[in-house]
Amino acid sequence: MTHQSAQTASSKRSNSKWISRISLVLFCIGVLPAQGQTQQADTTIALSEIQIGALRASGQSINAPYASSLLFRPLEVVAFQPGLSLQSVLKTLPGVWINNRGHFALGERLIIRGMGWRSAFGVRGVQVLLDGIPLTLPDGQGMLDIIDPAFIRQAEVVRGPSSTFWGNGSGGVLMLSTHAFQDSSSFGIRAMTGSYGTRQGSAEIAVPLGRHRLQGYLSRVQQEGYRDYSEGSFIRSGINALVDLGPTSQLRLMAALAVQDTESPGSLTTAQIGTNRRGANARNVSTRAGKESQQIQVGATLFKQTRSGLLSVTAYGISRMLDNPLSFTFIDLDRQVAGTRIQLEREEETWRWGVGIDAALQSDKRRNLSNEQGFPGSDIEVDQQENVQNVSAFATAQVQLSPRIRVSGSGRIDGIRFSLDDHIPGNETLSGDRSFSAFSPSLGLTYEWESVQLYTNASTAFETPTTTELVNQPTGGAGLNDNVGAQKTRGVELGMRGKKGAASFDVAAFSMQITDRLLPFQDEDGRTYYRNAGRNTHRGIEIGLNHALGSASAFQMAYTGSDFVFSDTQLSTTALGGNRIPGIPVHHIQAALSSMYSGFTGELSVEWVSDMYSDNENETSNDGYVVLDLNMGYTSLYVQGVHVWPFLQVSNLLDAQYIGSLVINAFGGRYFEPSPGRTLQFGVRVDF
Repeated sequence: MTHQSAQTASSKRSNSKWISRISLVLFCIGVLPAQGQTQQADTTIALSEIQIGALRASGQSINAPYASSLLFRPLEVVAFQPGLSLQSVLKTLPGVWINNRGHFALGERLIIRGMGWRSAFGVRGVQVLLDGIPLTLPDGQGMLDIIDPAFIRQAEVVRGPSSTFWGNGSGGVLMLSTHAFQDSSSFGIRAMTGSYGTRQGSAEIAVPLGRHRLQGYLSRVQQEGYRDYSEGSFIRSGINALVDLGPTSQLRLMAALAVQDTESPGSLTTAQIGTNRRGANARNVSTRAGKESQQIQVGATLFKQTRSGLLSVTAYGISRMLDNPLSFTFIDLDRQVAGTRIQLEREEETWRWGVGIDAALQSDKRRNLSNEQGFPGSDIEVDQQENVQNVSAFATAQVQLSPRIRVSGSGRIDGIRFSLDDHIPGNETLSGDRSFSAFSPSLGLTYEWESVQLYTNASTAFETPTTTELVNQPTGGAGLNDNVGAQKTRGVELGMRGKKGAASFDVAAFSMQITDRLLPFQDEDGRTYYRNAGRNTHRGIEIGLNHALGSASAFQMAYTGSDFVFSDTQLSTTALGGNRIPGIPVHHIQAALSSMYSGFTGELSVEWVSDMYSDNENETSNDGYVVLDLNMGYTSLYVQGVHVWPFLQVSNLLDAQYIGSLVINAFGGRYFEPSPGRTLQFGVRVDF
């Protein structure tokens, strides 16, 4: 390792320590005002109108003609669920397919109606927001590292093409919220331990400051891992603040941070699983593949009621540093992102409208170096500056034609420019730029019939290649890949939602046509590249059911049926027409039964997944599986006025041997990431 490389690695480690300290300071800022704080009777703020108004122009209101699901996680759920993965937290949402890989290196696979299936790491094709701030970057890729699933209080999913509202990479939308503002001070800590060296510690505080609110959290989770070479840890912290600026104005502030250090075991072949399902890819171990990352983001949104309507202005910034030794290279990435969103919306008795603009900048300083046993080597393979600029304008309107019928329409224009400056001497001619543009319309209709709402819509989405997909060229050279273009999606859906007695339901059927599909493939070193090839057809049905069984029990169920196929794709001499999209099951059922009795609470949940293919050619399949989980806790334990919440979770109660995550189209048949058998997690939360 050269002196410069060692200095870079040392600098990154110093940054990690520096950011960890910032995390503690951020949390302490929230703790300090709690001292001596007293509850005031007149401090309640009516937030609902502003909150709902902020979502309407995005098509998220209850009357919008789009398939959506809303999940609330009250304190009782947050206290008892370990929340180690998004998969465990969002498991009862129909139409959402999340794979927990069992290690932290690549992030969970997040797929909505087949959008995002191609992703080798992170998220593609789905717009993700945390506390109102986009985690999906201007180039369309998203990283979920900064999300701590244990602190999610609300999740809303919009299923189906949504570029008319959110632009690039919006085949679906996932909006997550961690804030839990309260009228009285509270402070809670939690400690948990479990199988395979899993340990979790966290603290959370909520403080009223007169008419204002402040809430923050801090957590650390680490694991030795079920598989060899899968040890990893996360430190996460977040702060949310609500500032009351008067009867017509409100300011929301957020900051979040994540520090990650993890090993990457890689995926295995069928033969390797038969020999040792807990093993790691030998090349990943020898090259010390893994990831060290630090990410911090801040954001602010101002809501103001004006004579023209509700004005909302959002500004945010993201900074991410990454050291990523892979089996074939060492990636050194420094990323900066800034964006703003301005929106004006107005509602009258029979109509409402909204207009707005989005602008975002992404700056990536990327260096790919030779991997010398997990350290950056002296051979510089890539040294370039990558920039992405995204500017858009959008408008939406809804008209009530009668007491039962509403018509909605929206449109958005996006312009995206990628530019690259190559810093390697002699490669100046590889510098260049590429531009993409898209118009994304949508049209919908809702019909109210007693307590049931029927809806239908036609919507669109587009998805450019990400910077990673543009710079990864099969030739191994630098520069932008001019042979990869944007994919486009058109979709229609028909749905019904409503409530009957103690039951609420949500049913949707959809069909989507995807053209110029971005398809991944790997080389022998495991590096993933992309190409456009043909059309896909995605058809399916989604069913969600919630039923209260008396005052202390409830049943939840979500079914997703997916018929996702290649329509006329051909790769070289292989025709894929009629083949199923790999990595997604045809049938997926999640069900949960929860109950409370004499202070005890319990939930029994089951997941059934049908067979799925691992490759485009449908030559290798992954067997279906059934997984049963049990969660128990006690709610009525108080010690000298302190509320103590002990809990126990048994995951995979029946000790099923299954593959919970696939690396699709992996070279050499290395498709499989095995999941653990029966595991235990137990702990306690204490609220003061």
